[in-house]
Amino acid sequence: MDVASAARAVGLRFVPDRRNTQEQIPSLRAAGAAYNTIVAADLTDPENVARVLRFASRIAELHEAGAGAHRDMVVRLRNCLHDDGYALDAPGDPLAAIAGLAATATAALADAAAIRQELTRLERALPDDTGALIGRAKNLIEATAKAVLALRGEPVSDKDEVPALVAKASQALGVHVTQAAGPQLDQVKRILSRLHPLTQNVAELRNKVGDGHGMTGVPAVDAAVGRLAARSAIAWCAFMLEVAMSGRGAGR
Repeated sequence: MDVASAARAVGLRFVPDRRNTQEQIPSLRAAGAAYNTIVAADLTDPENVARVLRFASRIAELHEAGAGAHRDMVVRLRNCLHDDGYALDAPGDPLAAIAGLAATATAALADAAAIRQELTRLERALPDDTGALIGRAKNLIEATAKAVLALRGEPVSDKDEVPALVAKASQALGVHVTQAAGPQLDQVKRILSRLHPLTQNVAELRNKVGDGHGMTGVPAVDAAVGRLAARSAIAWCAFMLEVAMSGRGAGR
């Protein structure tokens, strides 16, 4: 279990378990490190509390994915967090959406490294850097579009901006609004005509308030807007990757 990576991903200082490291069972050493890392955090700081909760979510995910996972322990953790008003997979939680998209990318692509890297960067920006979050959301869209084009054997140009990448990737998958088909054609067209432009909106927002360019001042943007941009990017990317896996176009 990579406790150190989980801690770094959420912005916590990793504190290893140094007791009998030569003889200790790896799983016990990981558990000790997780405990030490949480205890070392200043829980009077609301931001640290949020980081610890995200850390717990990642640790639970790692535990569930490992051999010999104790599901009863995960259920107990889930219930304890629920008592405090927090869920590991809260509806609309960007972290839950990030984990879901990572799994989808891994299933859809032979090489999902670029997308997983952007998701890690997105997660790191979530706590307290709205500008970076918006920038990472735009990067995620680009990485997904390029991955789709590569998957379909289409040329990929680093010179293409988001609108061009999105249009080419959509056409490659048969999900461009002009390619919609099926019995609910009008409804599918309306959804696609609203979904794809979200990617350009995210790119434009990044140019205004993201971290991609030097700024003369600090643009005022609410953290909720940053999370909305992240969710919008994830929604588009998840749709594209799911279609790539199915091999079917929109509405078919």
